[in-house]
Amino acid sequence: MQDRHVPLLLVTALVCLVAGLMLPIMEVRNFWVFRGSYSIVDGIIVLIEQGDMLIATFVAAFSVLLPVAKILGLLALWRRVRQGRHLSSRLPALLEAIGKWSMLDVFVVALIVFAAKASMLADANVAPAVIPFVASIVFTVYCSRSIKGKLTAAAR
Repeated sequence: MQDRHVPLLLVTALVCLVAGLMLPIMEVRNFWVFRGSYSIVDGIIVLIEQGDMLIATFVAAFSVLLPVAKILGLLALWRRVRQGRHLSSRLPALLEAIGKWSMLDVFVVALIVFAAKASMLADANVAPAVIPFVASIVFTVYCSRSIKGKLTAAAR
């Protein structure tokens, strides 16, 4: 795939991320009677309503802000590379660091599902939001590596 497709894939990654945030990420059943589906946004709102501001802040930062910042940063980096502008090594290093911490919420959801399945009182399953989340990750990683390859080639 040519590098001119990178912006399109990054915009697609952003759309997938938004879908992943809005669609249900988890279905929970308590006592075999109550059943509910929750999105990441729903989870953040519930945490705020319950006064768990610190946890809500972490979930919002790792689920929303960091992935969006990485995608927008990759778009800016791609534009600079494409225009042949001089780059400092700070933006690529920052994007690499962000990439390691973004999407931490997928791990949190996995822990919640595991905890619910280990309990006799509740059951949880992952829901459709996982698909756009994974797509967003795949598109972002592909674009990141494509841009990194272009930077490496330009440095030679």
